Amino acid sequence: WTGQSAGLLGLDGEVTPSDFAALLEHRDPASGEPLTAATSVPTVMAFDATFCAPKSVSILHGLGSDHVRAEVRVAHDAAVAAAFGVLEGEAARGRRGRGGSTVVEGDGLVAAGFRHRTSRAGDPHLHTHVVIANIVHGPDGRWTALDARPLFHWAKTCGYLYEAQLRHELTALLGVSWAPVTRGIADVDGVPKAVRDEFSTRHREIAAQLEAAGFDSAKAAQLAAYQTRKMKDHRTTVETLAEGWQRRAGALGFD
Repeated sequence: WTGQSAGLLGLDGEVTPSDFAALLEHRDPASGEPLTAATSVPTVMAFDATFCAPKSVSILHGLGSDHVRAEVRVAHDAAVAAAFGVLEGEAARGRRGRGGSTVVEGDGLVAAGFRHRTSRAGDPHLHTHVVIANIVHGPDGRWTALDARPLFHWAKTCGYLYEAQLRHELTALLGVSWAPVTRGIADVDGVPKAVRDEFSTRHREIAAQLEAAGFDSAKAAQLAAYQTRKMKDHRTTVETLAEGWQRRAGALGFD
């Protein structure tokens, strides 16, 4: 659990399915009682702020030694925490009244962070979904729905902050050097483009779908991502994935 208001609901440590479900339904995870005055489950239950490491960093995490993997994970978690802290400070607001006409400051957000190491295609893809519940605790002690507009306004900026903090952390922990920053993102110097491309299966799938459809907008890319998304294979083990990654990288002369 994360977010300054999580503690108000006794949420700490590992997320359990029952607590997560209760929160999304605006119920107190401990008592099951409604948190808001609404009489139905919210239409929008949560917002997913996803922090994704550059492909080269995911490759370090996927192919590196135990020490390297641990340091990359620490750096990633620290960068997520820093960026989410800014997002929380700027976006913790609630909407009240008819049509949400009244905006109130919130005490913070309530969110659950889920860290993943792979993409749906089974490539190295270190990323964390921070699922922000559509609820906020106001200055008068009332819980109400979140005003999501600042979340969208600050999303890109906080993504850049995550990238900058990640570069700082990895430079300090592993002495990593970086290629030039382009649109807020940089890759690790020394991880060749051919290797990054090899482990970008989802990018190739989405690009092929866009080309077939004849579109290239951001909205079209999002739709293409949904259309090409496969079910996750939960039978695959970490060890099996790592062996496959090593073979694919070795074929390109990279270890």
